[in-house]
Amino acid sequence: MDERSAAVHMLQTLRLQHRYIVLMDRGYESFNLFEHGNRLPDCNYVIRLRTKDKGAIREISALPDQECDLEMTFNITNSAKQKKLHPEYHKINAPNRRYKDKYSPKYRTAHWDFESFCPVHCRIVKLKLNDPQSGSTKWEVLATNLSSNDFPLSEMKKLYHLRWDIESSFRKLKYDLGAVCFHSKKPAFQEI
Repeated sequence: MDERSAAVHMLQTLRLQHRYIVLMDRGYESFNLFEHGNRLPDCNYVIRLRTKDKGAIREISALPDQECDLEMTFNITNSAKQKKLHPEYHKINAPNRRYKDKYSPKYRTAHWDFESFCPVHCRIVKLKLNDPQSGSTKWEVLATNLSSNDFPLSEMKKLYHLRWDIESSFRKLKYDLGAVCFHSKKPAFQEI
């Protein structure tokens, strides 16, 4: 199970009696995860997005360098025919297990647990952050299903900084344990 699938599984099995917010870093962004967060009751998410590299969502890469707060809809399909008819759609390479059990290692697949065509709605927030250590300015883009009335840009910056504190704690723990280059396919070691 990859990290995104593990995150979906965690969200599906989480049984809280109140509204909650899940903060996730880059690498977790996926339309499948967005839609699970949208459909689960009381689930809110804030996911940091890639902006410039190969894995970035094309609409996110095209955002100007200015703070913005936008409601966006991404049209998702897993049908090559629909993608051909509508080039603006995002095609998910979700394997159809009826035909093939194994794929080439170079074939990148994604998980898609919903209809063949699905509009995925989320709020995209682009923030300008100042790094106090270097004095430089950087841009961060977040995907969320939090309301802009309840969480304006200023509150989104606070949430982003909460995520960063968690990330720093994990990094320190990783170095203290000496697990900087620790990789394993065995489930027993992955649970450590």
